[in-house]
Amino acid sequence: MSQAANTAGASGITLREPGEADVQECARICYEAFGQIDDHHRFPRDFPSVEFAAMVIGGWVQHPNVWGVLAERDGKILGSNYLDQRGPIAGVGPISVDPEAQNSGVGRRLMEAVIERGKDAPGGVRLLQDSFHMRSLSLYQSLGFNVTEPVVIMSGKPRGGPVGGAEVRRLEAGDIDACEALCKQVHGWERTGELRDAIQAFAPFVVVRDGEVVGYLTTATMWPMAHGVAETEEDMEALLLGVAAQSEEPLSFLAPIRWELYRWALREGLAAVKPMNIMARGPYQEPRGAWFSNVLY
Repeated sequence: MSQAANTAGASGITLREPGEADVQECARICYEAFGQIDDHHRFPRDFPSVEFAAMVIGGWVQHPNVWGVLAERDGKILGSNYLDQRGPIAGVGPISVDPEAQNSGVGRRLMEAVIERGKDAPGGVRLLQDSFHMRSLSLYQSLGFNVTEPVVIMSGKPRGGPVGGAEVRRLEAGDIDACEALCKQVHGWERTGELRDAIQAFAPFVVVRDGEVVGYLTTATMWPMAHGVAETEEDMEALLLGVAAQSEEPLSFLAPIRWELYRWALREGLAAVKPMNIMARGPYQEPRGAWFSNVLY
């Protein structure tokens, strides 16, 4: 990275890590780049305002376990990308390139930088991609990523109510070890760093049967930050119904299309909002249980 930061490529692009002073410009680019794609395809905006983009990117720039890279030409910021290193799987995003600088190799340079940074991640590198965006799909595929799971953002209030025999309550500090073991059981890897952050930022929940934690989620009402796992589909359904009964906000999460959770969400009256793909570069284990993804993987 130090060599890349000091040496301009043939296109005059240089790379460096972003700082606090870069957040607003990176946020503007993120807002405009994502907005252009979402508006063109008539989907709701992932970043509804520059302020929201600045909150997300500012949080990543400040986070000790997230690495960022931005691209410049002649001192002008062209785009940025980020790599979540909180766990054994490195998660990419958000990556954005100024609309005026797109199709000039900037996105490839930003992706190559995070791939290099994450090359030693034991669980590989993963990302979430808008399945209707052909340029990014082609770019990521050409860089060694494969589509592992098609997913859909689901949103709405379910028709059903709490399930008998299943206690749904706020996650407590004493539940973390059980949640870590459950995530390893389902995915082969833990996501405990994310879970600890979620305790500070959101209100994670667990579902308990016979005194044992059989499922958890970081949040169920903000899909970019929401991931969850459970021993069975029934446990996941009980968890989501229990959370919905305790929240005034609609559920909002990424349901894997190939799994029963997606069909359950449709039966419960939730709306399918947008299709996306989970893409992985490196190891991938087929999940063993019920699950849903967040914006990273």
